[in-house]
Amino acid sequence: MALNDINFIKGNGGIGRQAASEDPISGLIMSLSNLITTGLTAGGFDTAGSWENAIFVAKLKYPEQLSADYGIIEQEIDSNDEEGEIADKMARNAIVYHVYEFFRMSPTGTLFLGLTTTDVSGTNIRALQYYAAGTIRQIGILTPTTTGITTAILADYQQACTGTTGATGLEQEHQPLSLIITWNGGISGTTLASLSGNGHSQAGRQNLSLLIGCDLDPALYAKIGALNQYGCIGNVLGAISKAAVNECIGWVAKFPVGLVMPGFITGDLLKDVTTLQLNQLNDARYIFVLTHVGDAGNYYNDSFTLDVATSDYAFIENVRTMDKATRGIRTYLLPELNSPIYVDPVTGKMRADVVASIENIAGKALEDMEKAGELSGWIVEIDPDQNVLATSTVEIQIKQVPVGVMRKVNVKISYTTKLN
Repeated sequence: MALNDINFIKGNGGIGRQAASEDPISGLIMSLSNLITTGLTAGGFDTAGSWENAIFVAKLKYPEQLSADYGIIEQEIDSNDEEGEIADKMARNAIVYHVYEFFRMSPTGTLFLGLTTTDVSGTNIRALQYYAAGTIRQIGILTPTTTGITTAILADYQQACTGTTGATGLEQEHQPLSLIITWNGGISGTTLASLSGNGHSQAGRQNLSLLIGCDLDPALYAKIGALNQYGCIGNVLGAISKAAVNECIGWVAKFPVGLVMPGFITGDLLKDVTTLQLNQLNDARYIFVLTHVGDAGNYYNDSFTLDVATSDYAFIENVRTMDKATRGIRTYLLPELNSPIYVDPVTGKMRADVVASIENIAGKALEDMEKAGELSGWIVEIDPDQNVLATSTVEIQIKQVPVGVMRKVNVKISYTTKLN
């Protein structure tokens, strides 16, 4: 018999500590026509997609991996270099710039980098998500286009996300994500006037956002040339990666952008753009960088998607929150698929204990999100009167109350003769 003593049994799980979140996992597809791709595979890059549409892929957990594991380093531009060599060096410098910007904004993020020399297609988006085994939550797209972003391009990207009649999208395959798209306004002849008068907002484009803000710093131009007229895609992608799914990347306290000379893909500097023009661009639902009077920093104007303003999915955080909820609910419910459902032998309807058990399982992911401050509240309801014996289907109704965003503040201030 052991000596009398006071014994302790260490419990585990009481803190409720969660496994590492996959919310920060991001993808970046860069189309760089002047990039010399010879040797990328030998340098450690994998390929994703069919051979005629393959992209070169690297998985990065910190920025130094880009040079250490994949051989992509910042290149010095020499006046004696040939034209093709200079263009390749600038392309590589652009890769370095956007990757480092991503990790500057999201130091603990994971980035799947995809490189191609042709315009980015929906096929490339699917290929990168498949390569990442469906773990990517948001993808930034840097694509050169001489015609600007067209309806056909947006339709192709949205179809990759949600599919169309007869075509399955990533959402139906339980791999939902958001896309942030940018292009070179100088190449396409885009102007602020054309942007202001030609918004791409349309019902059903909830997975797409358009970035038109960039850094027009002359020192950056010396490294990457005209490639600096692409949007600051690494930066915005890093901000989204850092953000909790319910957070707007325009949050001033949390997401200072830190551009040296903020401007637009048209080549216009922010300081030269009127307030009227900024309001027009904002109304057209573009994402760009602005400043606030009395603050030396610069920040994103908002987190618009291209869905209509009245949609439940008008902002990136609305989409990310819903995507996280559906992924989480499926994770908990999947083990129950094809399991037996016991019914009341008298009524033939679902037993109360079975209903309660399924409701509890379906609500676990939402409970986790509410604890993390990503939802204001939720409810799971199952009608016990449904005839599962006839249909083999359980209908579950889930309602979520999202977290709001303080986009505007109205302050009433006046003098008074007494405070009562």
